Amino acid sequence: MDRRTALQTTIGAATLAVAGCLSNDPDDADFRIGGPWKPSRDPLDGGSQIRRLGITEALFGVDYDANPTPELATEWERLDEHHWEFELREDVTFHDGEPLNAAAAVESLQRTADATAFADVPIDTIEAVNEATVAVETETPFTPLPAHLSRNEAVLLSLEAIDEDGSSIEPVSTGPFVFDRFQPGSELRAVRNDDYYGERPEMETVRYEVVDDDQTRRMKLENGELEMARILPHEMVSALEVTDGIDVYTPEIPRIRFLTFDTQSKPFDDDPIRRAVDHAVDRAAITEGILNGINDPAVGPFSPELTEWANPDLETDLYDPDRARSLLSEAGWTTDGDGDDIRTRDGEVLSVEVLTFDGRSLPLIAEVLQDQLEAVGIDLEVTVVEYSAMVDRVSQDSFDVYLTSWGTLWYPDPDRLTEMFHSEAASLHHGYENDRVDTLLEEARELSDREARQERYHEVQSIVLEDAPITVLTNGSSVIATASEVNGYEPHPTESRYGLESITLEES
Repeated sequence: MDRRTALQTTIGAATLAVAGCLSNDPDDADFRIGGPWKPSRDPLDGGSQIRRLGITEALFGVDYDANPTPELATEWERLDEHHWEFELREDVTFHDGEPLNAAAAVESLQRTADATAFADVPIDTIEAVNEATVAVETETPFTPLPAHLSRNEAVLLSLEAIDEDGSSIEPVSTGPFVFDRFQPGSELRAVRNDDYYGERPEMETVRYEVVDDDQTRRMKLENGELEMARILPHEMVSALEVTDGIDVYTPEIPRIRFLTFDTQSKPFDDDPIRRAVDHAVDRAAITEGILNGINDPAVGPFSPELTEWANPDLETDLYDPDRARSLLSEAGWTTDGDGDDIRTRDGEVLSVEVLTFDGRSLPLIAEVLQDQLEAVGIDLEVTVVEYSAMVDRVSQDSFDVYLTSWGTLWYPDPDRLTEMFHSEAASLHHGYENDRVDTLLEEARELSDREARQERYHEVQSIVLEDAPITVLTNGSSVIATASEVNGYEPHPTESRYGLESITLEES
Protein backbone atom coordinates (compact mmCIF):
# COMPACT_ATOMS: atom_id res chain seq x y z
CA MET A 1 0.00 0.00 0.00
CA ASP A 2 1.54 3.33 -1.08
CA ARG A 3 1.51 6.50 1.02
CA ARG A 4 -1.44 8.06 -0.81
CA THR A 5 -3.60 4.93 -0.48
CA ALA A 6 -2.65 4.54 3.16
CA LEU A 7 -3.56 8.15 3.93
CA GLN A 8 -6.88 7.94 2.12
CA THR A 9 -7.71 4.76 4.01
CA THR A 10 -6.79 6.38 7.34
CA ILE A 11 -8.84 9.48 6.64
CA GLY A 12 -11.78 7.42 5.47
CA ALA A 13 -11.78 5.37 8.66
CA ALA A 14 -11.47 8.49 10.80
CA THR A 15 -14.34 10.15 9.01
CA LEU A 16 -16.61 7.15 9.44
CA ALA A 17 -15.72 7.01 13.11
CA VAL A 18 -16.57 10.68 13.52
CA ALA A 19 -19.86 10.92 11.69
CA GLY A 20 -20.96 7.60 10.32
CA CYS A 21 -21.51 6.81 6.68
CA LEU A 22 -22.80 9.85 4.79
CA SER A 23 -25.26 9.57 1.95
CA ASN A 24 -24.90 11.34 -1.39
CA ASP A 25 -28.01 13.44 -0.73
CA PRO A 26 -26.87 17.08 -1.07
CA ASP A 27 -29.34 18.08 1.65
CA ASP A 28 -28.11 15.65 4.29
CA ALA A 29 -25.83 18.22 5.96
CA ASP A 30 -26.93 19.86 9.20
CA PHE A 31 -25.67 23.27 8.06
CA ARG A 32 -25.54 24.40 4.44
CA ILE A 33 -23.69 27.50 3.23
CA GLY A 34 -23.92 29.06 -0.22
CA GLY A 35 -21.34 31.41 -1.66
CA PRO A 36 -19.87 32.43 -5.01
CA TRP A 37 -16.24 31.48 -4.40
CA LYS A 38 -14.91 28.10 -5.56
CA PRO A 39 -13.18 26.18 -2.76
CA SER A 40 -9.88 24.31 -2.97
CA ARG A 41 -8.55 21.56 -0.75
CA ASP A 42 -4.94 22.78 -0.99
CA PRO A 43 -4.08 25.61 1.44
CA LEU A 44 -1.57 26.96 -1.08
CA ASP A 45 -4.15 27.16 -3.85
CA GLY A 46 -7.07 29.20 -2.62
CA GLY A 47 -7.48 27.44 0.71
CA SER A 48 -9.66 30.11 2.30
CA GLN A 49 -12.83 28.02 2.45
CA ILE A 50 -11.25 25.08 4.27
CA ARG A 51 -10.00 27.59 6.83
CA ARG A 52 -13.34 29.38 7.16
CA LEU A 53 -15.19 26.11 7.61
CA GLY A 54 -12.91 25.19 10.52
CA ILE A 55 -11.03 22.34 8.83
CA THR A 56 -7.55 23.83 8.95
CA GLU A 57 -5.74 25.80 11.65
CA ALA A 58 -2.46 27.73 11.84
CA LEU A 59 -0.06 28.80 14.56
CA PHE A 60 -2.07 32.02 14.77
CA GLY A 61 -5.67 32.96 14.23
CA VAL A 62 -7.26 36.40 13.96
CA ASP A 63 -9.36 37.77 16.80
CA TYR A 64 -12.45 39.96 16.54
CA ASP A 65 -10.30 43.09 16.81
CA ALA A 66 -8.37 42.01 13.70
CA ASN A 67 -5.18 41.19 15.62
CA PRO A 68 -3.14 37.96 15.65
CA THR A 69 -4.28 35.58 18.37
CA PRO A 70 -2.96 32.20 19.57
CA GLU A 71 -4.29 29.17 17.71
CA LEU A 72 -1.88 26.21 17.51
CA ALA A 73 0.89 28.32 19.07
CA THR A 74 0.08 29.21 22.66
CA GLU A 75 3.22 31.24 23.37
CA TRP A 76 5.88 32.90 21.25
CA GLU A 77 8.97 34.99 21.76
CA ARG A 78 11.10 37.16 19.53
CA LEU A 79 14.58 36.31 20.75
CA ASP A 80 16.28 39.01 18.69
CA GLU A 81 15.66 40.82 15.41
CA HIS A 82 15.97 37.63 13.34
CA HIS A 83 14.98 34.77 15.64
CA TRP A 84 11.57 33.63 16.88
CA GLU A 85 10.36 30.65 18.91
CA PHE A 86 6.81 29.29 18.96
CA GLU A 87 5.44 26.91 21.61
CA LEU A 88 2.87 24.47 20.26
CA ARG A 89 -0.43 23.70 21.94
CA GLU A 90 -0.30 20.48 23.95
CA ASP A 91 -2.38 17.34 23.37
CA VAL A 92 -3.55 18.23 19.87
CA THR A 93 -3.94 15.56 17.20
CA PHE A 94 -4.44 15.87 13.48
CA HIS A 95 -7.60 14.48 11.90
CA ASP A 96 -5.72 11.28 10.96
CA GLY A 97 -4.79 10.66 14.60
CA GLU A 98 -1.19 11.76 14.28
CA PRO A 99 0.08 14.07 17.05
CA LEU A 100 0.79 17.73 16.45
CA ASN A 101 4.50 18.14 17.17
CA ALA A 102 7.37 20.31 16.05
CA ALA A 103 8.45 17.89 13.30
CA ALA A 104 5.05 18.07 11.64
CA ALA A 105 4.87 21.84 12.09
CA VAL A 106 8.33 22.34 10.56
CA GLU A 107 7.57 20.28 7.44
CA SER A 108 4.22 21.99 6.93
CA LEU A 109 5.65 25.47 7.46
CA GLN A 110 8.57 24.74 5.16
CA ARG A 111 6.12 23.88 2.39
CA THR A 112 4.48 27.26 3.04
CA ALA A 113 7.75 29.18 3.12
CA ASP A 114 8.80 27.65 -0.21
CA ALA A 115 5.54 28.60 -1.91
CA THR A 116 5.07 31.53 -4.27
CA ALA A 117 2.47 33.00 -1.92
CA PHE A 118 5.19 33.51 0.72
CA ALA A 119 7.87 34.77 -1.67
CA ASP A 120 7.93 38.19 0.04
CA VAL A 121 8.03 36.79 3.59
CA PRO A 122 11.77 36.64 4.44
CA ILE A 123 11.86 33.28 6.22
CA ASP A 124 15.37 31.81 6.18
CA THR A 125 15.19 28.64 8.30
CA ILE A 126 12.53 26.68 10.20
CA GLU A 127 13.71 24.14 12.77
CA ALA A 128 12.41 22.03 15.64
CA VAL A 129 13.99 23.01 18.97
CA ASN A 130 12.27 20.15 20.76
CA GLU A 131 8.99 18.20 20.45
CA ALA A 132 6.88 21.26 21.20
CA THR A 133 8.96 24.25 20.05
CA VAL A 134 9.51 25.61 16.54
CA ALA A 135 12.25 28.13 15.75
CA VAL A 136 12.05 30.48 12.78
CA GLU A 137 14.89 32.65 11.55
CA THR A 138 14.21 35.50 9.13
CA GLU A 139 16.67 36.89 6.61
CA THR A 140 15.84 40.45 7.69
CA PRO A 141 14.11 41.81 10.79
CA PHE A 142 10.42 41.12 10.19
CA THR A 143 7.95 42.16 12.88
CA PRO A 144 4.74 41.08 11.08
CA LEU A 145 5.80 37.40 11.05
CA PRO A 146 3.01 36.24 13.43
CA ALA A 147 0.42 37.97 11.24
CA HIS A 148 1.73 36.23 8.14
CA LEU A 149 1.71 32.92 10.00
CA SER A 150 -2.04 33.39 10.48
CA ARG A 151 -2.63 33.30 6.72
CA ASN A 152 -4.55 30.51 5.01
CA GLU A 153 -1.37 29.30 3.31
CA ALA A 154 0.34 28.82 6.68
CA VAL A 155 -2.05 26.26 8.19
CA LEU A 156 -0.47 23.15 9.66
CA LEU A 157 -1.00 19.80 7.97
CA SER A 158 -0.22 16.27 9.12
CA LEU A 159 3.11 14.84 7.90
CA GLU A 160 1.11 12.12 6.17
CA ALA A 161 -0.88 14.72 4.24
CA ILE A 162 2.13 16.06 2.37
CA ASP A 163 3.54 14.10 -0.56
CA GLU A 164 7.25 13.70 -1.02
CA ASP A 165 7.13 16.31 -3.77
CA GLY A 166 5.49 18.77 -1.38
CA SER A 167 1.98 18.61 -2.82
CA SER A 168 -0.93 18.35 -0.40
CA ILE A 169 -3.09 15.22 -0.72
CA GLU A 170 -5.87 16.21 1.66
CA PRO A 171 -6.33 19.08 4.13
CA VAL A 172 -5.60 16.94 7.19
CA SER A 173 -5.28 19.52 9.93
CA THR A 174 -6.55 20.04 13.48
CA GLY A 175 -9.76 22.09 13.26
CA PRO A 176 -13.22 21.44 14.73
CA PHE A 177 -14.34 19.96 11.39
CA VAL A 178 -12.82 17.19 9.28
CA PHE A 179 -12.58 17.28 5.50
CA ASP A 180 -15.05 14.75 4.08
CA ARG A 181 -15.87 15.24 0.42
CA PHE A 182 -14.90 17.67 -2.34
CA GLN A 183 -16.34 18.26 -5.78
CA PRO A 184 -14.18 20.83 -7.60
CA GLY A 185 -16.14 23.94 -8.51
CA SER A 186 -19.24 22.61 -6.80
CA GLU A 187 -19.12 21.73 -3.10
CA LEU A 188 -17.04 20.98 -0.05
CA ARG A 189 -18.31 18.88 2.85
CA ALA A 190 -16.97 18.40 6.37
CA VAL A 191 -17.93 16.45 9.48
CA ARG A 192 -17.49 17.21 13.16
CA ASN A 193 -14.17 16.45 14.83
CA ASP A 194 -15.25 14.77 18.05
CA ASP A 195 -11.64 14.81 19.28
CA TYR A 196 -11.24 18.57 18.89
CA TYR A 197 -9.25 20.17 21.69
CA GLY A 198 -11.41 23.29 21.80
CA GLU A 199 -15.10 24.13 21.63
CA ARG A 200 -16.89 21.12 20.17
CA PRO A 201 -19.42 21.99 17.46
CA GLU A 202 -23.05 21.07 17.96
CA MET A 203 -23.70 20.27 14.29
CA GLU A 204 -22.31 17.05 12.87
CA THR A 205 -22.04 17.95 9.20
CA VAL A 206 -21.55 21.13 7.14
CA ARG A 207 -21.65 21.70 3.41
CA TYR A 208 -20.37 24.64 1.39
CA GLU A 209 -22.03 24.93 -2.01
CA VAL A 210 -20.82 27.10 -4.87
CA VAL A 211 -23.79 29.22 -5.98
CA ASP A 212 -22.53 31.79 -8.47
CA ASP A 213 -25.75 33.69 -9.02
CA ASP A 214 -26.81 36.16 -6.32
CA GLN A 215 -30.55 35.64 -6.87
CA THR A 216 -30.14 31.86 -6.73
CA ARG A 217 -28.33 32.08 -3.38
CA ARG A 218 -31.15 34.22 -2.03
CA MET A 219 -33.83 31.85 -3.33
CA LYS A 220 -32.08 28.80 -1.89
CA LEU A 221 -31.97 30.49 1.51
CA GLU A 222 -35.63 31.52 1.38
CA ASN A 223 -36.65 28.04 0.21
CA GLY A 224 -34.86 26.32 3.10
CA GLU A 225 -32.09 24.85 0.94
CA LEU A 226 -29.40 26.85 2.76
CA GLU A 227 -28.91 27.97 6.34
CA MET A 228 -26.48 30.73 5.30
CA ALA A 229 -26.00 32.76 2.10
CA ARG A 230 -22.83 34.83 1.82
CA ILE A 231 -21.62 37.81 -0.23
CA LEU A 232 -25.07 38.95 -1.26
CA PRO A 233 -25.40 42.28 -3.11
CA HIS A 234 -26.20 45.40 -1.13
CA GLU A 235 -29.35 46.06 -3.12
CA MET A 236 -30.92 42.91 -1.61
CA VAL A 237 -30.61 44.04 1.99
CA SER A 238 -33.85 46.01 2.27
CA ALA A 239 -35.95 43.17 0.87
CA LEU A 240 -34.22 40.53 2.98
CA GLU A 241 -34.74 42.53 6.17
CA VAL A 242 -38.52 42.29 5.78
CA THR A 243 -38.53 38.62 4.76
CA ASP A 244 -39.93 36.28 7.41
CA GLY A 245 -37.53 33.65 8.64
CA ILE A 246 -34.39 35.52 7.51
CA ASP A 247 -31.78 37.39 9.54
CA VAL A 248 -29.43 39.80 7.77
CA TYR A 249 -25.91 40.87 8.80
CA THR A 250 -24.01 43.78 7.24
CA PRO A 251 -20.75 44.00 9.25
CA GLU A 252 -18.07 46.44 8.19
CA ILE A 253 -14.95 44.62 7.07
CA PRO A 254 -11.42 45.86 6.22
CA ARG A 255 -12.05 46.05 2.49
CA ILE A 256 -12.01 48.98 0.10
CA ARG A 257 -13.22 49.73 -3.41
CA PHE A 258 -10.72 51.86 -5.28
CA LEU A 259 -9.34 53.06 -8.58
CA THR A 260 -5.75 52.21 -9.47
CA PHE A 261 -3.99 54.47 -11.99
CA ASP A 262 -1.18 53.61 -14.36
CA THR A 263 1.22 56.27 -13.12
CA GLN A 264 3.71 55.41 -15.86
CA SER A 265 1.54 56.30 -18.86
CA LYS A 266 -0.53 59.26 -20.02
CA PRO A 267 -2.63 60.92 -18.76
CA PHE A 268 -2.21 59.60 -15.21
CA ASP A 269 1.56 59.93 -15.15
CA ASP A 270 0.72 63.51 -14.21
CA ASP A 271 0.00 63.83 -10.45
CA PRO A 272 -2.54 66.71 -10.79
CA ILE A 273 -4.71 64.61 -13.11
CA ARG A 274 -4.95 61.83 -10.52
CA ARG A 275 -5.73 64.37 -7.81
CA ALA A 276 -8.39 65.89 -10.04
CA VAL A 277 -10.13 62.53 -10.17
CA ASP A 278 -9.88 62.33 -6.37
CA HIS A 279 -11.72 65.65 -6.07
CA ALA A 280 -14.25 64.87 -8.82
CA VAL A 281 -15.61 61.77 -7.08
CA ASP A 282 -18.66 62.20 -4.86
CA ARG A 283 -18.17 59.22 -2.57
CA ALA A 284 -21.29 59.91 -0.52
CA ALA A 285 -23.42 59.76 -3.67
CA ILE A 286 -21.95 56.32 -4.40
CA THR A 287 -22.50 54.91 -0.94
CA GLU A 288 -26.01 56.30 -0.59
CA GLY A 289 -27.18 55.82 -4.15
CA ILE A 290 -25.74 52.42 -4.98
CA LEU A 291 -24.76 50.80 -1.69
CA ASN A 292 -27.89 51.77 0.26
CA GLY A 293 -25.87 53.52 2.94
CA ILE A 294 -24.43 50.22 4.15
CA ASN A 295 -20.87 51.23 3.30
CA ASP A 296 -19.16 54.47 4.25
CA PRO A 297 -17.19 56.79 1.97
CA ALA A 298 -13.43 56.31 2.35
CA VAL A 299 -10.20 57.98 1.33
CA GLY A 300 -7.63 55.70 2.98
CA PRO A 301 -6.93 51.96 3.01
CA PHE A 302 -8.00 51.38 6.63
CA SER A 303 -11.21 52.28 8.42
CA PRO A 304 -10.74 54.09 11.76
CA GLU A 305 -13.80 52.17 12.95
CA LEU A 306 -11.93 48.88 12.61
CA THR A 307 -8.30 49.48 13.45
CA GLU A 308 -5.91 51.93 15.06
CA TRP A 309 -3.61 51.44 12.06
CA ALA A 310 -5.86 53.87 10.20
CA ASN A 311 -4.54 57.44 10.09
CA PRO A 312 -7.27 59.44 11.88
CA ASP A 313 -6.02 62.75 10.50
CA LEU A 314 -6.69 62.10 6.83
CA GLU A 315 -9.01 64.56 5.15
CA THR A 316 -12.29 62.71 4.89
CA ASP A 317 -14.23 64.76 2.32
CA LEU A 318 -12.26 65.27 -0.87
CA TYR A 319 -15.24 66.04 -3.08
CA ASP A 320 -14.59 69.41 -4.70
CA PRO A 321 -15.42 69.48 -8.43
CA ASP A 322 -14.28 73.10 -8.75
CA ARG A 323 -10.86 72.12 -7.42
CA ALA A 324 -10.83 69.21 -9.90
CA ARG A 325 -11.53 71.61 -12.78
CA SER A 326 -8.78 73.96 -11.61
CA LEU A 327 -6.22 71.14 -11.46
CA LEU A 328 -7.10 70.02 -14.95
CA SER A 329 -6.90 73.57 -16.31
CA GLU A 330 -3.55 74.17 -14.63
CA ALA A 331 -2.26 70.99 -16.25
CA GLY A 332 -3.24 72.32 -19.67
CA TRP A 333 -6.45 70.35 -20.14
CA THR A 334 -8.94 73.02 -21.15
CA THR A 335 -12.47 73.37 -22.46
CA ASP A 336 -14.04 76.03 -24.62
CA GLY A 337 -17.48 75.48 -23.15
CA ASP A 338 -19.00 76.11 -19.74
CA GLY A 339 -16.66 73.73 -17.93
CA ASP A 340 -18.73 70.59 -18.50
CA ASP A 341 -17.39 69.79 -21.98
CA ILE A 342 -14.73 67.10 -22.43
CA ARG A 343 -11.32 68.68 -22.11
CA THR A 344 -8.51 68.69 -24.64
CA ARG A 345 -4.79 69.42 -24.64
CA ASP A 346 -2.74 69.89 -27.79
CA GLY A 347 -5.58 68.44 -29.82
CA GLU A 348 -5.88 65.32 -27.63
CA VAL A 349 -9.19 64.54 -25.93
CA LEU A 350 -9.11 63.66 -22.22
CA SER A 351 -10.73 60.26 -22.68
CA VAL A 352 -9.75 57.29 -20.50
CA GLU A 353 -10.84 53.68 -20.02
CA VAL A 354 -11.66 52.10 -16.66
CA LEU A 355 -11.44 48.32 -16.46
CA THR A 356 -13.47 46.49 -13.83
CA PHE A 357 -15.18 43.17 -13.17
CA ASP A 358 -18.69 42.08 -12.25
CA GLY A 359 -18.57 41.90 -8.47
CA ARG A 360 -19.11 43.96 -5.30
CA SER A 361 -21.30 46.45 -7.25
CA LEU A 362 -18.25 47.67 -9.19
CA PRO A 363 -19.93 48.04 -12.63
CA LEU A 364 -22.69 50.16 -11.07
CA ILE A 365 -20.11 52.32 -9.34
CA ALA A 366 -18.22 52.70 -12.63
CA GLU A 367 -21.37 54.06 -14.29
CA VAL A 368 -21.74 56.69 -11.57
CA LEU A 369 -18.07 57.59 -11.97
CA GLN A 370 -18.74 58.19 -15.66
CA ASP A 371 -21.18 60.95 -14.82
CA GLN A 372 -19.08 62.45 -12.04
CA LEU A 373 -15.92 62.65 -14.14
CA GLU A 374 -17.80 63.95 -17.17
CA ALA A 375 -18.96 66.85 -15.00
CA VAL A 376 -15.35 68.06 -14.73
CA GLY A 377 -14.43 67.30 -18.34
CA ILE A 378 -13.09 63.72 -18.30
CA ASP A 379 -14.62 61.17 -20.67
CA LEU A 380 -14.65 57.75 -18.95
CA GLU A 381 -15.26 54.57 -20.94
CA VAL A 382 -16.26 51.55 -18.83
CA THR A 383 -15.09 48.06 -19.78
CA VAL A 384 -16.32 45.12 -17.70
CA VAL A 385 -14.36 41.87 -18.03
CA GLU A 386 -13.70 38.74 -15.99
CA TYR A 387 -11.51 39.40 -12.95
CA SER A 388 -8.68 37.25 -14.27
CA ALA A 389 -8.81 39.03 -17.62
CA MET A 390 -8.57 42.40 -15.88
CA VAL A 391 -5.53 41.28 -13.89
CA ASP A 392 -3.85 39.88 -17.00
CA ARG A 393 -4.44 43.10 -18.90
CA VAL A 394 -3.12 45.50 -16.25
CA SER A 395 -0.14 43.32 -15.38
CA GLN A 396 1.09 43.01 -18.96
CA ASP A 397 0.20 46.23 -20.78
CA SER A 398 -0.16 49.89 -20.09
CA PHE A 399 -3.66 50.96 -19.15
CA ASP A 400 -5.49 54.01 -17.87
CA VAL A 401 -7.21 52.96 -14.64
CA TYR A 402 -8.91 49.94 -13.15
CA LEU A 403 -11.60 49.67 -10.49
CA THR A 404 -11.27 46.84 -8.01
CA SER A 405 -11.77 45.77 -4.40
CA TRP A 406 -9.21 44.52 -1.88
CA GLY A 407 -9.18 43.26 1.66
CA THR A 408 -6.70 45.47 3.50
CA LEU A 409 -6.24 43.33 6.63
CA TRP A 410 -6.64 39.84 5.22
CA TYR A 411 -3.65 39.12 7.37
CA PRO A 412 -3.82 41.17 10.55
CA ASP A 413 -1.03 43.69 10.11
CA PRO A 414 -0.58 46.98 8.20
CA ASP A 415 2.33 45.38 6.36
CA ARG A 416 -0.39 44.96 3.73
CA LEU A 417 0.50 48.55 2.75
CA THR A 418 3.80 47.20 1.40
CA GLU A 419 1.82 45.12 -1.09
CA MET A 420 -0.12 48.21 -2.04
CA PHE A 421 2.50 50.94 -2.35
CA HIS A 422 6.12 49.75 -2.19
CA SER A 423 7.83 50.46 -5.52
CA GLU A 424 9.28 46.94 -5.78
CA ALA A 425 6.93 44.80 -3.68
CA ALA A 426 3.50 46.17 -4.64
CA SER A 427 0.94 43.78 -6.11
CA LEU A 428 -1.09 46.69 -7.45
CA HIS A 429 -0.07 47.62 -10.98
CA HIS A 430 0.24 51.37 -10.61
CA GLY A 431 3.99 51.69 -11.15
CA TYR A 432 4.10 54.19 -8.29
CA GLU A 433 7.51 55.07 -6.88
CA ASN A 434 8.19 57.17 -3.80
CA ASP A 435 11.48 56.75 -1.94
CA ARG A 436 10.06 58.08 1.33
CA VAL A 437 7.16 55.62 1.21
CA ASP A 438 9.59 52.74 0.52
CA THR A 439 11.77 53.76 3.47
CA LEU A 440 8.84 54.06 5.87
CA LEU A 441 7.45 50.66 4.86
CA GLU A 442 10.83 48.99 5.19
CA GLU A 443 11.46 50.55 8.62
CA ALA A 444 7.99 49.62 9.88
CA ARG A 445 8.59 45.97 8.99
CA GLU A 446 11.67 45.89 11.20
CA LEU A 447 10.57 47.88 14.25
CA SER A 448 9.14 46.02 17.21
CA ASP A 449 7.67 49.08 18.94
CA ARG A 450 4.00 49.31 17.97
CA GLU A 451 3.78 53.09 18.35
CA ALA A 452 6.83 53.63 16.14
CA ARG A 453 5.35 51.36 13.50
CA GLN A 454 2.03 53.18 13.73
CA GLU A 455 3.69 56.55 13.13
CA ARG A 456 5.29 55.28 9.95
CA TYR A 457 2.15 53.67 8.60
CA HIS A 458 0.17 56.83 9.32
CA GLU A 459 2.72 58.86 7.37
CA VAL A 460 2.52 56.43 4.44
CA GLN A 461 -1.22 56.93 4.31
CA SER A 462 -0.81 60.72 4.26
CA ILE A 463 1.74 60.62 1.45
CA VAL A 464 -0.20 58.30 -0.82
CA LEU A 465 -3.36 60.33 -0.32
CA GLU A 466 -1.46 63.33 -1.68
CA ASP A 467 0.30 61.43 -4.49
CA ALA A 468 -2.87 59.53 -5.42
CA PRO A 469 -1.57 56.37 -7.12
CA ILE A 470 -4.99 55.07 -6.15
CA THR A 471 -8.30 56.75 -5.38
CA VAL A 472 -10.13 55.03 -2.53
CA LEU A 473 -13.91 55.23 -2.89
CA THR A 474 -15.61 53.27 -0.12
CA ASN A 475 -15.01 51.06 2.85
CA GLY A 476 -16.43 47.58 2.64
CA SER A 477 -19.03 45.46 4.32
CA SER A 478 -20.18 41.92 3.88
CA VAL A 479 -23.84 41.01 3.39
CA ILE A 480 -24.71 37.68 4.96
CA ALA A 481 -28.18 36.26 5.45
CA THR A 482 -29.09 33.28 7.59
CA ALA A 483 -32.18 31.34 8.47
CA SER A 484 -33.70 32.67 11.70
CA GLU A 485 -33.11 29.28 13.33
CA VAL A 486 -29.37 30.01 13.29
CA ASN A 487 -28.12 31.13 16.71
CA GLY A 488 -24.66 32.15 17.87
CA TYR A 489 -23.34 33.43 14.56
CA GLU A 490 -20.96 36.37 14.94
CA PRO A 491 -19.52 37.76 11.68
CA HIS A 492 -15.75 37.87 11.76
CA PRO A 493 -14.23 41.25 10.81
CA THR A 494 -11.68 39.77 8.38
CA GLU A 495 -13.97 36.96 7.16
CA SER A 496 -11.23 34.46 8.03
CA ARG A 497 -13.62 32.10 9.82
CA TYR A 498 -17.32 31.39 9.99
CA GLY A 499 -17.25 30.35 13.66
CA LEU A 500 -19.35 27.25 12.95
CA GLU A 501 -18.32 25.64 16.22
CA SER A 502 -20.31 28.33 18.06
CA ILE A 503 -23.48 28.08 15.97
CA THR A 504 -26.57 26.23 17.11
CA LEU A 505 -29.82 25.55 15.26
CA GLU A 506 -33.26 25.85 16.78
CA GLU A 507 -35.61 23.06 15.90
CA SER A 508 -38.44 24.36 13.73
